Parts: sequence; structure tokens; C-alpha cells
Amino acid sequence: MSGPNPNKQSVELNRTSLYWGLLLIFVLAVLFSSYFFN
Repeated sequence: MSGPNPNKQSVELNRTSLYWGLLLIFVLAVLFSSYFFN
């Protein structure tokens, strides 16, 4: 593949943001569960 592909780049960006969103939700869930259990 020669040259940048903006469509593929946007897909990778969306996928990365999706992973960051899931990671943030997971961290918040762990914090809330620690508050509830303690």
C-alpha cells in the first residue's frame, strides 16, 4: 500500500478511542466496586 489511506486511519482512530472508552469504563467500575465493598 503506497500513500496514506484516510479511511483506514479514521477506522483505526475510532477503534483506538473505543478501546480507551472501554478501559475508562473498566477503571470506573473497579473504583465503584471498591467503594461498595469497603
